[in-house]
Amino acid sequence: MNSNDSITKEQPAMPAANDLPVARTDYESSAAAPARSRGKKFLSYYKPYVGLFFADMACALIVSAITLLIPLCAQYITKNFLEGNTSHALNHIYLMGALMLALVGVHTLCTIFIDFQGHMMGAKMESDMRSELFEHYQKLSFRFYDEQRTGQLMTRITNDTFALAELYHHGPEDIVITCLTVVGAFIILLKINIALTLIIFLFLPIMAVYALHFNKKMNRALRSSKDRIGDINAQVEDTLAGIRVVKSFTNEDAEKRKFAYANNRFVTSRRDGYKSESYFSGGLIAFTQLITIAVIIFGGVAIVHASLDLADLLTYLLCVSILINPIQKLVNFGRLYQEGITGFHRFMDIMEVAPDLQMRLI
Repeated sequence: MNSNDSITKEQPAMPAANDLPVARTDYESSAAAPARSRGKKFLSYYKPYVGLFFADMACALIVSAITLLIPLCAQYITKNFLEGNTSHALNHIYLMGALMLALVGVHTLCTIFIDFQGHMMGAKMESDMRSELFEHYQKLSFRFYDEQRTGQLMTRITNDTFALAELYHHGPEDIVITCLTVVGAFIILLKINIALTLIIFLFLPIMAVYALHFNKKMNRALRSSKDRIGDINAQVEDTLAGIRVVKSFTNEDAEKRKFAYANNRFVTSRRDGYKSESYFSGGLIAFTQLITIAVIIFGGVAIVHASLDLADLLTYLLCVSILINPIQKLVNFGRLYQEGITGFHRFMDIMEVAPDLQMRLI
């Protein structure tokens, strides 16, 4: 009964925030493992699904191209059929309308393919990683498990791999769509009015610095949040595993206090993460609105000075509106990247632990 008493005996005081026991993720692992090797490992999970990956990227290219074609169609109609008394203007407008409807149809089909097949690719990669981690768990020694908390190990095989699946799917897709749309819009706008285009794209370096700053804060907060949810899992596992002893010694209040402590630490970590994420997303959306205001103001000035016509201003506004989606994808990618890459590092911390048998052979 001495060992049981030690399990349920209430601690005199809660540990400090930095003293709560967490899993030793650096247990006999290669702490100085080069980032390049982890990068190769990260990319290796795409190998079984290369065909599906390239099909997904092809659909992303088509989506980006069609997004850029719609404003050009609007500019073509405005310049060629609405500014003069062109004969048969209605027929041409209807033809352009039919073309745009066809483009929207292709856009919709590609988007459906990306959403369904892309998510399935991510789910399969998640399954592969989870199986690999489970097999690795079975090879590790008893000594390893003596020094680990089961809740932390469970978190790495569930929550962390799920975050990675989202990154594997959405990451490349968001990067391709964002880059192509922004570069394509920049080229289109440069051909219309160089000065106004440069004014608009002066916002981009500021946006990049702003995004990088809050990305770093999000990364720290998300890492802490994943550790805290692991602590909750570990606390629940410890309590439920010894529930008979807890009830025998009427120690429920002590267990409640320990759980509340771990739970409050999780809430605090999530608060820091949500705060950084709100500044990140809110700031980028505000920059987008500022770009729209800049187009209206400076575009109006250019029309007054006869260096821009109304059709070109309409094209500008449409191009700025399509830039909102890539910026939102950038916001989403920033969140997915921080969650996914944090989960990957936690995944690799375990995968780099060498089983006892291998260490003896070495």
